[in-house]
Amino acid sequence: MDFKIVDDTMSKEELEALEKRNYSKDLKEARKNGSVVVADGWDNAVKAIKAKRALDASKTITIRVPVRVIERYKKKAASVGIGYQTLMKEMLEAAPV
Repeated sequence: MDFKIVDDTMSKEELEALEKRNYSKDLKEARKNGSVVVADGWDNAVKAIKAKRALDASKTITIRVPVRVIERYKKKAASVGIGYQTLMKEMLEAAPV
């Protein structure tokens, strides 16, 4: 089956480069970092996706944090263009436990 790409934002050369590109390296990296699910069969794929979503799920918690700490996170987050809670979550994720 042939697909026709209709996209005014890409040049003909860009579209041709996409068609010729070897995506095996991209897929290997996505599998390594967990952004793609590889499974044998539909049922296993669904199970793998549900397991990944469970790991990525968020839970609301209540925690008291000094105002000065929050203000520092807000300042840093604004300088990099993200929300301060997102920055705090990223820092928690990266922290050794």
